[in-house]
Amino acid sequence: MRAYASHEQHRGETLADPGLSADLFSAVVALTASIAEDPWLKGSTPLEGDDDWREVLIPGGRGIAEYRISQDTHEVILIRIVPF
Repeated sequence: MRAYASHEQHRGETLADPGLSADLFSAVVALTASIAEDPWLKGSTPLEGDDDWREVLIPGGRGIAEYRISQDTHEVILIRIVPF
């Protein structure tokens, strides 16, 4: 599976925020790699009854990442990152 950020929402703004700690940025990057390896990552939950639209806590309870799995194209699209 390939993973990439969606152009539909403001996910890039979160990662580009200079106020975002290096620790949180690193956690999101590591989580993105984990999602790409296994989109049905342990601890992720489906949203709105759709098993391919999922959310997972950023390690350490630092926020939530929301992503969509496209089984047809074998891609994982990072939709939103919400830091706490």
